[in-house]
Amino acid sequence: MRFLYINVPRVVLIVIISFFFIISGRSYFTFAQPEHNAEFSLMNLKASISESAALSSDLIEEVQEISALYEHYVISTALQSMRVIERVKEVPDVNTATNDMAAFPSAEHSLYPHYLTKRYSQFKYTVDCDGIVDIDTTSPTTVCHLAQLEDCLNSIE
Repeated sequence: MRFLYINVPRVVLIVIISFFFIISGRSYFTFAQPEHNAEFSLMNLKASISESAALSSDLIEEVQEISALYEHYVISTALQSMRVIERVKEVPDVNTATNDMAAFPSAEHSLYPHYLTKRYSQFKYTVDCDGIVDIDTTSPTTVCHLAQLEDCLNSIE
């Protein structure tokens, strides 16, 4: 019995110190009751989508922004690689934004098919004589039109 008496205060002290570190470290935990009777119905789906239409719209915008950043990086890297490999010192100015990579930055020195696998990009690009690529995100040319998807989500409301 003495064995329990000596270790119980030690265990209590360890638990108290552990809770102190959890709370001071801004870690949180909750006790939740799991739902065992989860069911799927189209009415529940429609209700959850209509409640989160604004969230869906924000999500679409964020996905589009991330996609634009990634594609801009790929196009810029491909252009710089083409300049090094083909020894292109001056890049012709492209003032009209285009998504046709077979003509970007010029027909003579194009990124498609040697540096990019797709001819048409999702966004349109311009480039200056220093090789700085600029992206035009105002009109994406996506295969899956995000505006139509957003309209569809809003019509469910």
